[in-house]
Formats: sequence, structure tokens, C-alpha cells
Amino acid sequence: MRQYAILRTQKLKTRTKITAAAGHNLRLRQQSNIDSSRTKLNEILFNSLDVDVARAASLQDRLTEFYASFGIKERKNNVLMMEFVATASPGFFKGKSIEQIGKWALDQVQFVKNEFGQQLKLAVLHMDETSPHIHFMVSTEIKSLKRYKNQKGEFHKETWSLNADRYDPDFLVGLQDRFAEHNKKWNLIRGVRGSMRKHVPMKKFYRAIDLAMQTDYKPKIDELVNNVEMSLGERLSMQVVRRKIREFLMPYINLFAKQQKAAAALAKLDFHRLQEEIIADRNKLKAGLAEVDARREVYKEAINGRSSDYQAIESLTVKNQKLEAELARMKRKYESDDAVMPVQPGLISGKNLPR
Repeated sequence: MRQYAILRTQKLKTRTKITAAAGHNLRLRQQSNIDSSRTKLNEILFNSLDVDVARAASLQDRLTEFYASFGIKERKNNVLMMEFVATASPGFFKGKSIEQIGKWALDQVQFVKNEFGQQLKLAVLHMDETSPHIHFMVSTEIKSLKRYKNQKGEFHKETWSLNADRYDPDFLVGLQDRFAEHNKKWNLIRGVRGSMRKHVPMKKFYRAIDLAMQTDYKPKIDELVNNVEMSLGERLSMQVVRRKIREFLMPYINLFAKQQKAAAALAKLDFHRLQEEIIADRNKLKAGLAEVDARREVYKEAINGRSSDYQAIESLTVKNQKLEAELARMKRKYESDDAVMPVQPGLISGKNLPR
């Protein structure tokens, strides 16, 4: 069975979110989805800000001090930190010892260090949830050189700011590629490239489970039963009961049965194959659009060429018409002069003849 390397990310734009993330990552608040007997196996793998792991607000306090040391002026909607979660398919961890999982975890830390360098600020391994995973907290400071001139000449000044623009879709796709390549040694593979599947936060998943488990159909059935009316002269028999069930309860039972059939059919669908087919169709569509664009450029050049040829022909036609008109005018002038040219006196007189 294929096992996948999984890497998720989210942007943290407020200190409240950073503190909430720290509270979760450092296990400073109670959560229903953790096995408290295994919490002792959790481990701080990296802590370059020397965060106080007993205080949730310590992370954002240390981060503020860190940014202030660079003279960074925070702006509205700045991304203060990026949080990454690295894990793998649940089957990958089956049968692995704590030491083996620890080696895998340290290898993931090395990958994040290679990608983000000193921007990695905190890494925490969780062993007390369904699957082991690591939370990475990454800062967003960037350095730039600012040019300025004064009377003494031109100079460059080093400035720092917060910027998470690099985390666009293209970068994140490439990051997933590199993450999968790094984890080949663990026999983990990349998920489907271009997948539209979204990660559902655990708190939403548990909320949905709780809602489903709390669904109580008894009030609805009681309501339907209460609507069953018996006439005064009607004898209560099995035949009457069956008829009443058909009249009042069967529509609701049929609806529920249809819902169950639909759910069962939905569960049988091969979503992975369907997803691959959709991606393949989308790629074909992109290729078709690219071909249309290419042909459009060719047609455009051809049309422009024909347009230029037409303009040249039109210009030559006008010039030709002018030349024809000028030739006709000169022809009329000189042919007319030859026809009526006068004879000057003395040209044929006897004194001009040779003796």
C-alpha cells in the first residue's frame, strides 16, 4: 500500500493566532483529541528563540523582540509567521519504534532548515495524537538593499521587512515536490499533483463526528406516530397497524433508506481515480487552450502580413494611376504639337538651298 509524505501550511497574521498555535503545540491547553498518557513522548526538536515552553504567549513575545532587533516596522495584514505541519500516512508509523519515529522527525527538521534556514524558530514533535507529526514555526523577515544618494555620493542601506509573498501556489507546489523527494529514503511518495483535496482541521472533523453521534431520530418517529389517527369504529388489528405504518411511517423510512443507499454508493466511488481523470482532463484543456493561443498568434501574423501586402498594393495602384494620368497628359501634349507644328518662313526658300 502506498504511503504518502504530507506537508501542510497556514499563515498566522495576528499574535492571538500565534499564541493559540503555541498553546496547542506546547500542550498548554486541554484537548479532547490527545492521548494524555503519551504526551510525555512529545519533544521540542528546535527552539532558536529560547521560547518558554511553559507559557503560550512566550513565542509571540520572543518573536516581537526578534523583529524589533532588525528595526522591522510591522504593517497591517503582515504575515507574522508561517506554520508547517509535516507527517505521513498513518500506515507509515505502524510497527515503528519511538527511536525510528525520532529519526524520521529529525530528518524532517533538516529538510525545513535547508528550505528556510534561520527563519525556522520552533519545531515540536507530537506523539500523542492519531499520527505522529511535527509543527514548524517559521518567521517571515526578508532583507533588501535600499539605494540613496547624498552630497557624498551614492550608497546602499540594508533594510528588513516582513513579507510572505514567496508562499504563492507555485512555490508551495515546488515545496511539496522537494519534500517528497527528500522523503523517498523513507519510501514515502508525493500526493497527487494538482489535487483539489483540502485538509480539514481536526477540530472541524471532531465537531462533525459529535454532531452525527448526537443525532436522535426518536423525536421524529414519535412525531410521526402521534400523527397516526384511529377512528372510533376502527378495530386495532395487525392489518390496520400495517396500513397505518404504510401511510404514515413508510415515506420517512423510504427517504432514510434512499439516503443510506446514496451514502453507500458514494463510499464505493474511487475518488483517487476520479481525481486523476479530472486532472488529466484539465491538463488536456490547458493544452488545447495553449494550442488555440499559438494558432491565434499565427493567424494574427498572417492577417497582419496580408494587411501590409494590401496596403502596399493599394499604394502602388495609386502611384500607377498617377503615372498613367501623367503619361496620358504628356502623350496628348506632344502628339498634338507634332500635328500642328507651324513651318517657319525661309526654311524652304531658294536662298537656303544648296547651289
